[in-house]
Amino acid sequence: MERRDELLAQVATLYYDLGKSQQEIAIEFDLSRSNISRMLKEARERGIVEIFIHHPLRRVMHLEQELCKRFGLREAAVVECVPGNDDLTLTRAAKLAARVLDQTLENVQLLGISLGRAVHATVNAFTPSRRFDVEVVQLMGAGSQLNPAFDGPALVDQTARRLTNRVRYLYAPNIVDSAVVARALLEQTNLALTLTLARQAEIALVGIGALSPVVSGLVGANVLTPEELDAFRADGVVGDICGRHFDRFGHKVTSDLDDRVIAITLDELKAIPNVIGVACTATKVEAILGALRGGYLDTLVTDSAAAEGVLTLADQLIAPGAHH
Repeated sequence: MERRDELLAQVATLYYDLGKSQQEIAIEFDLSRSNISRMLKEARERGIVEIFIHHPLRRVMHLEQELCKRFGLREAAVVECVPGNDDLTLTRAAKLAARVLDQTLENVQLLGISLGRAVHATVNAFTPSRRFDVEVVQLMGAGSQLNPAFDGPALVDQTARRLTNRVRYLYAPNIVDSAVVARALLEQTNLALTLTLARQAEIALVGIGALSPVVSGLVGANVLTPEELDAFRADGVVGDICGRHFDRFGHKVTSDLDDRVIAITLDELKAIPNVIGVACTATKVEAILGALRGGYLDTLVTDSAAAEGVLTLADQLIAPGAHH
């Protein structure tokens, strides 16, 4: 088998690295061209050859400029969406978000991380361009994600391993059973220290939760019932960051649930110098708009369809007391 692997590697090197044709390689090895073709296929199937496609991330500059102008953002990064493919769109947006994160880590000591699919995809795509001496801190408790890989502990751990391996976990659920339990937990020294650190983060990488049964992780993880979700809707809630809810105008919406959340607050989030929000696709438009109007984001990474949706909705929904 080793000799076969070596032969496959030689053939693949001649074809992929040195640019020789299959016919030229066939003559060199005294084999048929079809034999060489089969060997190249086998090399790919057995992992001897891996092909990476670095798809160019086409940015939509006019949407980036309009978002910055309209909402006073430090930066907007908008990638072209892939029509009909939300997963691929998210993958592209996450790659762009990872680049944005890499470019902002200079002289940063503390990076806060939330949770969710978009943050997970960003962390997966994150390859630091150099060594950054950054500690990673969890901004909110765990357990509100169906997939543990999307949850806070896994994400801060994965991010820290790509930096200097310094991490501070928030050892608590994201949402507990009662306000009494939440208050008791918040008095625990270790937990209080972590939240103090979280408030001191210079950069926060956050997802933006949308309040629809299809995309709400809270319902999926059985933290909220569909009925409770409907009640939130009736209160005007459109989204959340770190489990803290807001309406389409960015106003905080407090409820009994808010007293049960273990996470930094929206006001504390606003005090962080650079909050990078990653969210895309049409399902997130209302939530993104609410987050922007609330001033909870300094940097937004999204896709062109979502960006257009946000700008269109902003024109339709004039904030109370605002003049357009």
